[in-house]
Amino acid sequence: MVMRHPLVNPSLAPYGFVLPSWGQRLRYESENPHWVNTEEVIARFWDKRNRLNAPRPLPARTIIHDILPGLATANRITGGDFVFDGLPYLGRDILVLSSAMQWFGTSVGRCFLEDTWSFLPPHHPEREFLVKLEFEREKSHSPVDLAMHFTHVCNARCRHNGILSICSYDARDTTARDRALVGGLMRWLGRTAGREFIAAYKARKERVLEAARERSRKAREEKRAKQHAA
Repeated sequence: MVMRHPLVNPSLAPYGFVLPSWGQRLRYESENPHWVNTEEVIARFWDKRNRLNAPRPLPARTIIHDILPGLATANRITGGDFVFDGLPYLGRDILVLSSAMQWFGTSVGRCFLEDTWSFLPPHHPEREFLVKLEFEREKSHSPVDLAMHFTHVCNARCRHNGILSICSYDARDTTARDRALVGGLMRWLGRTAGREFIAAYKARKERVLEAARERSRKAREEKRAKQHAA
């Protein structure tokens, strides 16, 4: 799928530059005025951490230009769709990474990112998320793995109900490079920089949720006050 990278903010991974199904989830609005779309929270945080003025090295830059080439020479980019801060990038790479990052804002993704799974076999801390990725693949007993889920583009056979979807997957939509990117992201998350990102995101998310709870509390108090006055 071809989508043109928008050099805004300017950010290497601008908010909303995700595969269409994930963009639809960002636009979802609940009837509850105090509901928080945590997918939006992490998507905006990922954008902020990949901006030109963010602390270096930028996460997407590390994954694409350091981690992937270190795994296989074939992963090195020789020519990209656009240049950011002097380095070439493929728009597809950013779409895949940002879509995968947004998934961590879902309830299942939150568990994957934030919870400690004591039942996993012993592993080096930097391999935690790679081990979790493999566990998810093995336990599902399904041909649909997380890489396919992240890169899925909805078709006429997919059904949607608000933020929920029942999708029809095709393994041909997910390339070998897509899978390498997902693996690179998992490796980065296990590193010091990735764990700092997770901690900072959790703190940001809690502030947003607490603000929403406070707005909800004030709204209930105002409603009770009006009812009492009547």
